Amino acid sequence: MTIWTFGLTLFGALTMSWLAERLRLPTVVGQIGAGIILGPAGFHLLSANHSLATWAEVGVLLLMFLAGIESDLGLLKRHARQAVTVALAGVVTPFVVFLVLGLILGMTDEKSLFWAVLFSATSVSITAQILTEYHQVKSDAGATILGAAVLDDILAILMWTVYQTVFGIGEETQRPLWFTILLMVMFLLVLVVILLYVLPKILPAIGRLSLPGAVLTFALVIVLLSATLSEKIGLSGAIVAFVVGVLFSRQKSAAAIEHGVTLIGQTVFIPIFFVNIGLKVTLVGQLANLPLIAILTIFAILTKFFGAYFGARLVKVPVRDARVVGVGMVSRGEIAIVIADLALSAHALSSGHYAMLTLVILLTTIFTPIALKSLLRK
Repeated sequence: MTIWTFGLTLFGALTMSWLAERLRLPTVVGQIGAGIILGPAGFHLLSANHSLATWAEVGVLLLMFLAGIESDLGLLKRHARQAVTVALAGVVTPFVVFLVLGLILGMTDEKSLFWAVLFSATSVSITAQILTEYHQVKSDAGATILGAAVLDDILAILMWTVYQTVFGIGEETQRPLWFTILLMVMFLLVLVVILLYVLPKILPAIGRLSLPGAVLTFALVIVLLSATLSEKIGLSGAIVAFVVGVLFSRQKSAAAIEHGVTLIGQTVFIPIFFVNIGLKVTLVGQLANLPLIAILTIFAILTKFFGAYFGARLVKVPVRDARVVGVGMVSRGEIAIVIADLALSAHALSSGHYAMLTLVILLTTIFTPIALKSLLRK
């Protein structure tokens, strides 16, 4: 990434964030808007290249780490039953509806199943940013959303793995499905054990070093390396970064680490992540697809909202909180984009179909923070 690209990206994010605040919109909407305006859908000044994508990936990892370290582990445990119920309802509802919708619209079984998998995902990072912005991470609804969204992402990744195996897509089909799932579980168990029992002994020693910011640097190393390793076995780095954040929240130096990561993340990497989402949007050749885009967007919003809402009500979540949970689960964001990217790379998805689905994902991503802000202010 050139200095010009870096500077223009941050300037666009800053300008549009300011404009979003003036319009009383969440800043994330402005940052995504900056990507749309500066990218292929706008003035073609930026593109979603590999270098920018790398910075954006670091951004989502830091965002999820912050969501984890700001979470209350006890609160997450107390809302585990609600989170599991919401996650299952929030996955099953869009999966069934989009599978049937695809078949009704004349799609093949393979394409219909792809829609079902794609729209079953939930973007935990988008919602995490809104919950953080409005200080709702430690609320009952916030804990339920974060727990459910993480579970949704895990389920979406597992479904994509099954989809790859069944239809022979990509390189991951060379690895047996049971072995992939076993690797994911073992990785998470080892990571949790290390961070629970080894980390408390290492951090104090690092804190005594004369090097400035040694503890913060060490925390960043843990986040980046653990996320990278998880990606190698097919587990989302964003999920792992959240888990690392939750476990770091138990440490005495958690407040200082959170302050440092917030300063680095919110000023550089996280805005780049949201701008990069906007850069993936293209309007070329999509005019003819507008009716289908509208239909998919409406179904994407309604299936997640009502699935999560009724799941929350099933476990006695108050109506107001259930609405917040329902809206908070709507965004598809980065997990859906990753699945679409993988399908495109494996030639399981045409470029035109990819552009259409990206637009739908973006519309759900923009809808969520706007609707969620309205609910949280009531």
